[in-house]
Amino acid sequence: MKILIVEDNPDDRKLLKFNLEHHGCEVIEASDGEKGLYLASAARPDMIVSDALMPVMDGFQFLRSIKTDETLQSIPFIFYSAVYTGNKEAELAISLGAEAFIVKPQDPQEFWEELLGILKDYKQKKTKTSTAELSGGDEEFLRKYSHVVAAKLEEKVKELETAKAIIEEDGKRYRNLFSSLRDVVIIADMDRRILTANQPALRELFGYEIEEVVGEKTRILYADDSGYNLAGEAIFDSKGFVKGKIIEVNFRKKNNELFYGEIYALKLLDDNGQAIGNIGMIRDITERRRMEEKHRELEIQLQQAQKMESVGRLAGGVAHDYNNILTVIIGYAEMLMDKVGQDDPLYADLHEISEAANRSADITRQLLAFARKQIITPKVLDLNEITEGMLKMLLRLIGEDIRLSWLPGAGLRPVKMDPLQIEQILANLCVNARDAIADVGEIIIETTVVNFDETYCADHQGFIPGDFVLLAVSDDGCGMDRETLDKIFEPFFTTKGVGRGTGLGLATVYGIVSQNNGFIKVYSEPGKGTTFRIYLPRHMGPTVEDRKESTTEIPCGSGETVLVVEDDIPILKLAGTVLERLGYTVLTAGTSGEALLLLETHAGRIDLLMTDVIMPEMNGRDLAERFLVVRPETKCLFMSGYTADIIAHRGVLEEGVKFIQKPFSAMDLAGKVREALEQ
Repeated sequence: MKILIVEDNPDDRKLLKFNLEHHGCEVIEASDGEKGLYLASAARPDMIVSDALMPVMDGFQFLRSIKTDETLQSIPFIFYSAVYTGNKEAELAISLGAEAFIVKPQDPQEFWEELLGILKDYKQKKTKTSTAELSGGDEEFLRKYSHVVAAKLEEKVKELETAKAIIEEDGKRYRNLFSSLRDVVIIADMDRRILTANQPALRELFGYEIEEVVGEKTRILYADDSGYNLAGEAIFDSKGFVKGKIIEVNFRKKNNELFYGEIYALKLLDDNGQAIGNIGMIRDITERRRMEEKHRELEIQLQQAQKMESVGRLAGGVAHDYNNILTVIIGYAEMLMDKVGQDDPLYADLHEISEAANRSADITRQLLAFARKQIITPKVLDLNEITEGMLKMLLRLIGEDIRLSWLPGAGLRPVKMDPLQIEQILANLCVNARDAIADVGEIIIETTVVNFDETYCADHQGFIPGDFVLLAVSDDGCGMDRETLDKIFEPFFTTKGVGRGTGLGLATVYGIVSQNNGFIKVYSEPGKGTTFRIYLPRHMGPTVEDRKESTTEIPCGSGETVLVVEDDIPILKLAGTVLERLGYTVLTAGTSGEALLLLETHAGRIDLLMTDVIMPEMNGRDLAERFLVVRPETKCLFMSGYTADIIAHRGVLEEGVKFIQKPFSAMDLAGKVREALEQ
């Protein structure tokens, strides 16, 4: 069966065609009555199914044309349409000769069964009544048709009014949404002249009123031509449809203040895909960039800390055994030097051995310093006084071709740290500055007091709020590039030639500053020199402590009895020999058990217990407590080659407790023993 479908809605037409073809029908289709009339004449369908309300020629005009054509009037005509005016449409359709008026929508199967029923009834009737007989003439048709059309138009007007209200409400909603966006949205034409923008965000971000920018080119919003051109290239240089591209550039506010922002830019296309303008959404990302930079800096600090922790664990692991070995080498070298005298040819060789061992000990101390595991004795210090006392030594260190300028700050506040650490910082920084200067040049050391508040620190990455004493060391040497600056505090990193540095100097400085809750900033450019700024927390407690003058005279004993307890036998023998030569009576024990036996069996006084901290069976602290129960008059001196973090919890680093760090020289040992006895 061949069926002609006349329907202006493509979706409805497609569904209806699918349903009819599913039941084996041949379907031809038209989008209005005029085309349907042509197809009906050409194809002679077995049935016509038509919508009522269509453009060009509606369903009623189409039906009237079919029924007034003698060659077509016998074709069954069925309306399948929505109802706008109740029964009047169906009445008009039947009066014009339609077989039925089926109301949309209907179940596909039911619709098909109804079509079959209509066709069966039609074949039984074989009716060929003229349109005039059915309708009562043209006047009656026009009257009924006008009434139906008027009703339809009235209904359509209501629909349009409803749609208009919905559109207006949607427009209001979208305008409110557009105005409430926090990002600035700029809509511009092909010449990049601004057509509109969302006023509140425009005013807040740029300081402009909308009337100030409409008609202006978007260049008014950019800091410079480069950003403006970059955005233009992203929008207009791409071929075809562009989803959008995010670009980060500098923008300029009405008051000429610059800010860093991102613009999401895309072409504005018409229905044919042709570009008719562009849309740009601008967001201030200054704070986000600051947080990203802070995050990157924290990542670098974390990586640096992890590297130092790794090397620190390595240094701590070997420090004990290494320090014990160095103690023996230094001690016996010094004893042999005293025995042979300076005129003996062996003296120079022994001196070289001693110097090499001391340099090795310095490297160990530096490793432990940057790992923050060295044993320190913090004191309240005047940084100007410490620096002043080092100037002669620093002059010898940097050489005659380099001028050393000292600029002490007035009213300097005290700091609390180990004075030897200050010396390490200055020595390492001055050596680093010296090596950066090719021939002649200048190194400047200066101090001052600084304060950073929360606002300053929020804008400057890595700074900490509070009062600080600044120690700065500057040089006019070769300077450093960014790649070098990123690595200068890494252990073993050096730009010096082979044999000119260990790569531990700046790592040591970093470790010392961190250990004392300070921070360090470096400013450098290639060819413009370098400045290291070290910020040490101001000490808020008691005033500066007096520093004892160092002496080269070795203090001797007066027959006092010293019990040396050490599980490393070479050190035990060395300490015993040195102390005997210094005039002490010496008892030795290789274990805690031997020491306790001497405690019980030795009849005379034991003036000093000198014991290693970490030993098998019983540690030095527990041994000392056992001694003091029986001999409360005995003084104690602890020694160890372990790192501070290992021995600290054993209480030997507490204030008032005497301690000597391995490796030590004969003079160090003599001084500490005398100090402990006189406590």
